[in-house]
Amino acid sequence: MIKPLNLIDQYQLYAKRYDYKKNARILTLDNEQVVVKERRKNQKELFSYLDSKDFHYALKPVNLEALDEFDIYPFVLETVKRKDEKAVDMMYILSLLHNKTSYYKEMILDDIKAIYEDLDNRIDYLYYYYQSLQDSLEKKVYMAPDEYLLMRNITSVYRLLHYAKGTNEKWYSQVKMKKSIRYVMLHSNLEVDHFLQGDHPYFISWDHARRDFPIYDFLNFFQNEYADLDMNSLFQIYKHKYPFTKEEETLFFTLISLPPKLVLERNTYNKYSDVHSFVTYLNKSIDFLSKQDEGYQEAYE
Repeated sequence: MIKPLNLIDQYQLYAKRYDYKKNARILTLDNEQVVVKERRKNQKELFSYLDSKDFHYALKPVNLEALDEFDIYPFVLETVKRKDEKAVDMMYILSLLHNKTSYYKEMILDDIKAIYEDLDNRIDYLYYYYQSLQDSLEKKVYMAPDEYLLMRNITSVYRLLHYAKGTNEKWYSQVKMKKSIRYVMLHSNLEVDHFLQGDHPYFISWDHARRDFPIYDFLNFFQNEYADLDMNSLFQIYKHKYPFTKEEETLFFTLISLPPKLVLERNTYNKYSDVHSFVTYLNKSIDFLSKQDEGYQEAYE
């Protein structure tokens, strides 16, 4: 927990009011507002790197240079409130981040093979997991509503896993002949709440930032926001500014198509809610893949 007395003593933050938003504390001072969050790690090197790449859309703490246990950020009064509108602008800034930080590294076949084999094992595990779950449910005389909902949609699970199996093979055959692979700085925690749009747009919550393949940011965004946003139109905006290579797109489609592992809880309400969210993800993934990848439909013709 943040200790307000420490903040007051060190930075003279004599707040008239304290408000809370998730894990942040908003302090209203005499002439301004500030946001205080516990520091998980020092981001000085990250922000310096982004500045060097002329990317100025990351909100920095005002005490970045200090060795503190917390970060103090300026408060951003948002002017855009609608989630879908923010998401559109977010795609432009995300594509800019990837364009500014793109670079190529020598391809190491053993690393690529490890990714391929890990995905292949995950696909096989999920297939047998859902097959076992289906077998156990089919033995029941009467199914609960959540179980019936799952069984009505179980063919979608196998359809996605079959597609993932094929695209994983396709990706490995594409990428193993490459001499270099593209990397970017990833935000790695993408949701609309982590994009502030006031007089200037900013990404916040950079604690998970890392260098990796560019596909992982939109994948993370899709998995966080699939239920509320039109991912097809947002992906079109993003890839218009930052197109994926063929092998990047193939790996991206493979990962999108992997259904999460559904664990049925004992509580009946939670079970139905979890299954409903799971089915929604299946339907959103199928809709996205059918519109973004011609090979998805060809696989079932």
